[in-house]
Amino acid sequence: MKRMTFAILSVLLLGLTMVAGASAAEPEYHTIVAGDTLHKLAQDYKTTVVEFLDFNPGITPDKLEVGQKLIVPVETLWSYHVVQPGDNARSLAAAYRVPEEALRAANGLSNNRLTVGEMIRIPIHFYLGDPETKQVTHTVEIGDTLYKIAGTYKVTLAKLVEWNDIKDIDDITAGQTLIVG
Repeated sequence: MKRMTFAILSVLLLGLTMVAGASAAEPEYHTIVAGDTLHKLAQDYKTTVVEFLDFNPGITPDKLEVGQKLIVPVETLWSYHVVQPGDNARSLAAAYRVPEEALRAANGLSNNRLTVGEMIRIPIHFYLGDPETKQVTHTVEIGDTLYKIAGTYKVTLAKLVEWNDIKDIDDITAGQTLIVG
């Protein structure tokens, strides 16, 4: 029994250490200047064009814009999350401060829906440290309604439903994390 307890504590401590150390690292960005191409950037940063595309979902290689910020590829770092009631890809991306597209791509998701109890990968090498990309979240408390939350954060009910992929506006639960801005 003592060995089992020690083993469990060791695994938990190791996991927390890995997540804490990994989550502290912020990505390096490259700001596009005239003449930049993904091929040139891949050579400059000793990586590949494919890795640049993986780390920057949604970019078009032949349409880079001056001033556009790209994440420089680094070693892939993962955290894991067991899906709780009320979780969806958008709310978890906001909670872990990673791009929603990157979280969905890492888990092969075509939409925001997740299954309770499912373990998903969080690509923490995509950590969004820039304040301009920060989303505001709200943890639902007993007695909260979407209408009340929308009023508190001065957003429309329609936006709350869209941002959080809510199917039934009367079905929110205490402890659920909602994107509110």
